[in-house]
Amino acid sequence: MSCRPVVVKLGGDALASPERIAAEAHRLARLSAREPVVAVASARRGVTDHLLGLAAEVRRAASSGISGDRAGRPNRAPSGAEADRAVATGEVVTASLLALALNQIGVEAVSLDAREAGILGSGRFGGARIHSIAGDRLERLLKRGVIPVVTGFQGWKRGRVATLGRGGTDTSAVALAVALRATRAAFVKDADGLRTADPKLVTDGLPISAAPHRFLSALTAAGAKIVHVDAARLAEQHGLRLSFHSLQSDEPATSVFREAPFAHLRAVATLVLENGIAEITAISAEPGDAAAATESLRDALIAAGIPPRDIQPAANGPRFIVAAADSVAATRIVHAAFVQRHGTGAAPALRAS
Repeated sequence: MSCRPVVVKLGGDALASPERIAAEAHRLARLSAREPVVAVASARRGVTDHLLGLAAEVRRAASSGISGDRAGRPNRAPSGAEADRAVATGEVVTASLLALALNQIGVEAVSLDAREAGILGSGRFGGARIHSIAGDRLERLLKRGVIPVVTGFQGWKRGRVATLGRGGTDTSAVALAVALRATRAAFVKDADGLRTADPKLVTDGLPISAAPHRFLSALTAAGAKIVHVDAARLAEQHGLRLSFHSLQSDEPATSVFREAPFAHLRAVATLVLENGIAEITAISAEPGDAAAATESLRDALIAAGIPPRDIQPAANGPRFIVAAADSVAATRIVHAAFVQRHGTGAAPALRAS
């Protein structure tokens, strides 16, 4: 058995029900028979939003009751720290339940919050960043054959828990993998790996079996939701191998590593903004490939009655600004003209070894 662990990040859908938690416990048990495992747990889908909303409701309710000379006083109480403590309970619950499931099937496991796992944070509450990780306790548990189940989305800041902001559990997993010199970070999600476009927008998008780090970083920077952009960039910085798994399979749907083959690897990312516009970005793994297609893609959009409001340079390709109402149609047009017409790296030859 290798002494270097694999870090497995379990998304909210993977832990959405008692049955799913049990299934993921069995996945971790199978994996731990081959190599040491560290699990990183997300809150169940919708729980974080519910807790954030509840904290906001309490703030509004409390503020509405302020009257007299107190109404004009600034709030100097550490309300951000208290909100973070409430919001972080979502991950505490799932990590505990996953460790419980592992113990029930005969696998020794222990749940750890950010303080217990040595994850130190800095910055503001609600948007902290991981400052450093003291992994001594995790390494001792691994040497004993125990699976540490770590709460994602949080760090320990001056004696208080501080949440990391949206996508923080992805960053937790990559940061832990880097600190522990892991063989890879594996992400278990409802999505079946990387595809050439968001499957909710382009139903005939193609699977991408392998991609280089810089391609994933460009995709996530342009709005693709497969993993948080900070996690993708951190993995690229350290050359950490990533793998993406569906809920149904132990085998990776996509592997991301520094020297992944990428002939003709192309994709389209879509980001709808709150100001009524959308950004459609054509991305290629080959420098200059997507930029060279800018004029033809603009003409394809114009021919379809969707003239771009603006065209901007972006990482690995051009970004077309259109009305949010046109985002689905524009994504399909760019995908058809840029990806399907010219082929993509979804070919079997790209599958990682």
